[in-house]
Amino acid sequence: MAVRVASAAIVASAHLDGERSQLYLDSILISLSVNGSEAIEATMNSLGFEYQSDFARRYVAQGKAEGKAEGKAEGKAEGKAEGIAEGMAEGKAVGRMEIVLRLLTLRFGPLSEAVQTSVRGADGERIDTIAERMLTAQTLEEVLGSLGRGSPFAGYAFSRDSLVSEARAQIV
Repeated sequence: MAVRVASAAIVASAHLDGERSQLYLDSILISLSVNGSEAIEATMNSLGFEYQSDFARRYVAQGKAEGKAEGKAEGKAEGKAEGIAEGMAEGKAVGRMEIVLRLLTLRFGPLSEAVQTSVRGADGERIDTIAERMLTAQTLEEVLGSLGRGSPFAGYAFSRDSLVSEARAQIV
């Protein structure tokens, strides 16, 4: 109903002088409900209508600028929050991996580069498994060697003697 009334007012305002007609058109659009306003604007836009009064142009431009600024600020805030969350998760994962490496070194002596690289390449689940096995395992091989075929440690033979020998070779 509001759209019909607004349409009739638009037709009636066409007989007024240009400036007054444009002011009435702008007033009609401002006073309509959102749905009615959108319907009239769609019709007017299809006919190539642009706001004519300085008043309407100024406030439409202001609304667009405010909307753009709000959208930019929201996007920036969401991106920042997402980056912080990703950084924190990555930091926790690296911290867990470094703790596991430190504990392995304290428990079994210096670790070879291959072992360190493998631990650093392990996913979170495997790091958890290594940490749990450190509590009961007697050898580094027990901690790392039985993680399964998909393990980054498969194929390595770990023993205290071989690690000590490798460590001595690196010192000399």
